[in-house]
Amino acid sequence: MAVRLIAIDLDGTLLHDDMTISDYSRQVIKKAQSRGYEIVVATGRMWDSAKAKADTLQLGNVPLICYTGAWIMMSETGEPVRQEGLSPDLASAILLESKKRGWNATSFMDDVIYMDRPNGTEKKYQKYRSKKPVYLGENFYHPEKLVTRIVFADPSLEKRMAIRQVVEDKFSGLVDVVFPGDDFVDVHKKGVNKGAAVRFLCDQKGISPDEVMAFGNTENDVPLLRMAGLSYAVSNADEVAKKAARALCPSNEEDGVAKTIEDMLCGGKPVA
Repeated sequence: MAVRLIAIDLDGTLLHDDMTISDYSRQVIKKAQSRGYEIVVATGRMWDSAKAKADTLQLGNVPLICYTGAWIMMSETGEPVRQEGLSPDLASAILLESKKRGWNATSFMDDVIYMDRPNGTEKKYQKYRSKKPVYLGENFYHPEKLVTRIVFADPSLEKRMAIRQVVEDKFSGLVDVVFPGDDFVDVHKKGVNKGAAVRFLCDQKGISPDEVMAFGNTENDVPLLRMAGLSYAVSNADEVAKKAARALCPSNEEDGVAKTIEDMLCGGKPVA
């Protein structure tokens, strides 16, 4: 079945390590759009940060998936297509557990970053974010509205594994937990992921999952890579993403996404 929609992750997939998108990649993706392919950026980034990168592709007012699928927004107008999140009560329970255990927690509400107090991680993770955190003190642990996601950060894989185990055990059936790369542990409402978000858009447009080409590099791309009829993990991807993808393509530093798309546009077999 022919490809009709191309879903592309940003960090570690389309973006180079210096967080830029090459002119070559922009030209190829724009060419694909001009040929009638639906282009969807699907990222774990918050809306403002995702929009800044998507704007450089100059695709017009197209759906932009951010927060690993929790939000779908129109890229130019900012009109929400779908927004999901953790209920205030559930988010509070998770955050209070983190307080008890001394974890570094961050929450996102209405595209604003919240923390209880400065903890020294802000500068390290600013490269992924467009805003600085708002510090709430004790109120941080008692949100009064939908929480888009909760993120824990620790440079130790052992500690990240422990955080994940606790959250999955205590809140089983209510949340999905993934390692999206770097030091992060992301917690979303159960069922929120990039694959579900792309499928939602496909249903709106009458596109089958078999007609989707997808690219990714970490665990938060796994549902998308499994769902798509044609999926690629970049060669620099985590093993979990490589196992989920149907094929591999060159790395983010080698413009693997663009090379694969260009090969398809030229009528050849996509790069593997």
